[in-house]
Amino acid sequence: DRIILSAKVSGVQDLITVYRLLAERCDYPLHLGLTEAGMGAKGIVASTAGLAVLLNEGIGDTIRVSLTPKPGGDRTEEVLVAQQILQSLELRSFTPQVTSCPGCGRTTSTFFQHMAEDIQEYVRNRMPEWRERYPGVEEMKLAVMGCVVNGPGESKHANIGISLPGTFEEPKAPVYVDGKLYTTLKGEGLVQEFLRILDDYVERTYSGGAA
Repeated sequence: DRIILSAKVSGVQDLITVYRLLAERCDYPLHLGLTEAGMGAKGIVASTAGLAVLLNEGIGDTIRVSLTPKPGGDRTEEVLVAQQILQSLELRSFTPQVTSCPGCGRTTSTFFQHMAEDIQEYVRNRMPEWRERYPGVEEMKLAVMGCVVNGPGESKHANIGISLPGTFEEPKAPVYVDGKLYTTLKGEGLVQEFLRILDDYVERTYSGGAA
C-alpha cells in the first residue's frame, strides 16, 4: 500500500502504450507524466495529448507536467497546465473557466481579448479567498464573446456571460446570468461593472455553502 509506479517515457505514443500495459498487468496506482516534454506550446501539447488519452480511459491516479521553463521562469506553469488538463476532462475543478472566442473579421477591436484576460486574471487572484468562503465556486463558468454571432448563445450557456459589440453592431454589451438577460452595459467602465456583477453573483450563489 506504499507503492506507486511511474514510467520514465519521453514519447507520447510510447507513454500511452507503456501505461496501458501497466494498467493491464498490475493493480498499483500509476503516476502519469511525459518526461522531457519540452518547452512552451510543444511541451504543453505533448503532455496534454498523452495524459488526456490515458485519463479518459480511466488510467492514472496522479499526474505531473514536465516543461522546460523560459529563462528566468518558474515552475508554476506546470501546475496550471496539469490543473487545466484535469478540469478540461471534467475530472477535477480548480477555478472558474472563462470561455472566449478567438476573434475574427466581425470583431471591432482587441478589447474583448483584453477583457477575457483581465477577467481570467481577476478570477485567479480572487480564488484563494473564494475557495475558502464560497464552496463550489470553482464550478462556475464565464463567457466573454466578441460579437453577436456566437456571443448570446455562449453567454446563455455560462453562469455569467457578456457579448461585446462587433463590427456594425450597436455599441452595447448584453450580460446574461444563468441563461437570462440580466442587463446591458455601455460606455467606459464596462470591465469594472462586469466584475461587480461577477462578485455579486458569487456572493449570492455560493455563500450558502460556506462554513
